Amino acid sequence: MDNALAFIVVEDRQNKTLRLCREAAARAGEPLVVLAGTDAGYAYRRFCEVYVHLSSNTPEFEKICFRRYFLLADHLAAHPDCHEFVLIDSDVLLFRGVGAHIARLVGQADFCGSFIRPADGWNPCQISPHVSYWTAAGLRDFVACVVEMYSTPADVRRLRDIAERFAARGVRGGVSDMTLLHLWAETSGNVEPINRVFDGQVIDHNINGGTNHLAGEFRVRGGAKRLVFIDGRPCLWTPAHDPVRVLALHFQGSAKMAMQHALHGRVRTVAALTWALQMARRAKNTVYGIASRVRRILDTLRLAGTLAAKSSADRNVP
Repeated sequence: MDNALAFIVVEDRQNKTLRLCREAAARAGEPLVVLAGTDAGYAYRRFCEVYVHLSSNTPEFEKICFRRYFLLADHLAAHPDCHEFVLIDSDVLLFRGVGAHIARLVGQADFCGSFIRPADGWNPCQISPHVSYWTAAGLRDFVACVVEMYSTPADVRRLRDIAERFAARGVRGGVSDMTLLHLWAETSGNVEPINRVFDGQVIDHNINGGTNHLAGEFRVRGGAKRLVFIDGRPCLWTPAHDPVRVLALHFQGSAKMAMQHALHGRVRTVAALTWALQMARRAKNTVYGIASRVRRILDTLRLAGTLAAKSSADRNVP
């Protein structure tokens, strides 16, 4: 495997988040390619024709998330010398040594993504691509699988079942590209997590909270994993007070506001800022859960009223 493993971001917005991502990659000495195009060609248009929306997010948002794989496929077709790469989101900070770490970790896999191992009986059926290893063959196979699944009634029923599980729990989400990644990875045998601890090093799944691949895997300070710099290298702390070198940090959602502070070692600011953001996020999720329960109750009452009216009308028929 070539040590110069390419890192690719698919992002058409030139914003502060992308600038920090570029700066971190340059500091880490990792080559970063930014795909800023939005025309994903015929295959993507075909996908949009068969797409079935099963998410609490907007259809436009979900389609953009899927679009990146089709843009990547076009990029690889134009660069046949690129046989493997790491896809990252623009809200990821890379640190020195991440490319070599991933090259050792992935083995012979065609794909290696990030996910939390279910621990409470709830499996959201999601693998995140925010830091994910791909071979060109794996990417082509996944793109074909996405179009096929949305074109197959039995597969669409399976996706609807997953979306209904989210609705029953009153949580945001549903079916997204992460769902399709999970299903494809299981079928293709590419299920090893990229965010597992390996050789005393780790890739972050989500800086918000202590869970990584395992629940409560790392200690928390403020609203994020406890981050310290030892000899200039960022580390996370386990509950046993052991440092684990972190090679990529994912600032999901509003935590993007803490990216610059983390990049420049201002760890206490990261803790305070993410704590405030966590409180706001909890309030939002609580409101969403209450609204979901109210909608279900109203739907039940409307159904009961309709049935009662129908029953009364039937009794009055001579």
